[in-house]
Amino acid sequence: MTITPNDWKLEGHGRMTDQQRKMLNAICGDLAAQLSWHGNRLSKDDWRHMLAGTMLGWRMMPAIDRGEGAAGFIMLGGSSLNLSRSQAADAITVAVQIGDDPKSQHIDAAPVRWSDTVLRGLGFNPNDFQAAA
Repeated sequence: MTITPNDWKLEGHGRMTDQQRKMLNAICGDLAAQLSWHGNRLSKDDWRHMLAGTMLGWRMMPAIDRGEGAAGFIMLGGSSLNLSRSQAADAITVAVQIGDDPKSQHIDAAPVRWSDTVLRGLGFNPNDFQAAA
């Protein structure tokens, strides 16, 4: 099934839809393959967790003490599965903005070349982005 902008640009408090989840996963995969976050290579899951935590709000707390004293602090966010439809749409929008303009986040990188899934989800025909032979 092809994802369209109408599939993920949704408002509401209900849980995010399967189409939103697929769009978010595709975008996070493209970001993971092409960008380093301030020198740190993030996995697709890392990107999804960072976006979900940003949308759901972060909490800072002491790390677990493993007998050597607390090892600093950890940040807890939330699972992307807990995003509402509106929050999922916002997370997708923020992720696309980061990929389209990494310099806005002080990342020295070229814009992301989106996969066909993401391009279709943004309302573009991937064939329009193919290099002329």
